[in-house]
Amino acid sequence: MTKEINIEATQAFFKHVETDKRIVISQGGGRSGKTFSIIQILVMYAIQHKNKLVSVVAENIPFLKRGAIRDFKTIMKDMDLWVDDNFKGNSIYDFGNGSVIEFFSADNPGKALGAARDVLFINEANNVRYEIAFQLIGRTPERIWLDFNPRSEFWVHTEIMQNKAFEGMFDFVHTTFQDNAFLEQSIKDVMLARAAKDQNYKRVYIDGLVGSVEGLVFPDFEMVDDMPEPDCVGLDFGYTNSKTAAVQMAIRGEDLYINELIYESGLRNVDIIRKLKEAGVGSGVDIWCDSAEPKSIDDLYFAGFNAKPCEKTKVTEGVDMVKRFNLKVTKESINVIRELRNYQYKQDKEGNWINGPMKDFDHAMDALRYAVTMTINKRKDYSFTINTFRGNRI
Repeated sequence: MTKEINIEATQAFFKHVETDKRIVISQGGGRSGKTFSIIQILVMYAIQHKNKLVSVVAENIPFLKRGAIRDFKTIMKDMDLWVDDNFKGNSIYDFGNGSVIEFFSADNPGKALGAARDVLFINEANNVRYEIAFQLIGRTPERIWLDFNPRSEFWVHTEIMQNKAFEGMFDFVHTTFQDNAFLEQSIKDVMLARAAKDQNYKRVYIDGLVGSVEGLVFPDFEMVDDMPEPDCVGLDFGYTNSKTAAVQMAIRGEDLYINELIYESGLRNVDIIRKLKEAGVGSGVDIWCDSAEPKSIDDLYFAGFNAKPCEKTKVTEGVDMVKRFNLKVTKESINVIRELRNYQYKQDKEGNWINGPMKDFDHAMDALRYAVTMTINKRKDYSFTINTFRGNRI
């Protein structure tokens, strides 16, 4: 007897399921539901077909875990299909009919050059190198799904959509958050508030149209597997509509290493304390905090952390200090990476870039700025006094 399966589908799902070409190019704005919808389709395919291999690929493992794999688990559980023992090594799910879905990272060239699969999904394809992507595409005979937020034109546009050799070989699906009926209004409100002041953000994340990467504060950075022993931690407090962000930082010569520890909204001080302890931050590590939160800083201090308020400087001064270094970000730091890819300078009414970053995609950037500024000041033997309600504390 065939088990009845229920799916909660959005308009984005129906746009994708109606495609029939070998290649499906899914370009959409933020929170449009495109990734979730494609994974729903891949699950249905694996259930309905025997002995098929589906590969889901993203930039690196942390992006997979917090993106496609998380969505996959949610979908399987919502459909009452999830079996813990069927998920082998947290990377391969066996459907019991010979079909499997595997998850692997695009930073592994050996996988791209390995065995073929039946269906391929490259998630956030604009973060995957052209050479890797086309090795994967060339080893996929049935269907290829490519999704992305169109921050700028990249190989999907230049090598497929604008290439006459691919004419008639792909379907193009365009989605916005209006295609995701399950998106909370509070999230829409935040996105629209940013869009009202940032035309490029509106174009990319609201309208789902190709934007520009001009004006990035930190246009160049490198992703690394790990980092040296941290010099200190930077901490920016947030709560309802902003994130509490904590990053480890280490300066080695001209290289600045960054590792994400916390990036989450709705955290109370007791939650921050717990997360810092879970991350292994010891009592001897300097934690440079937003000085606008003296009570929170004292809560951390009394919990045993060497938490201190950051000396207030102009944002542009702190940014300039960070820009002195080659930025090296651990691959686990997915929210730091997202901020780096979206942290832009302001524009005047004529569209000219002006010296000063926009107040968005800046939670981890602020935390990093605190840590770098205070570390450099200390190394230069700058003298400063830090005050809380208890009096002086260096």
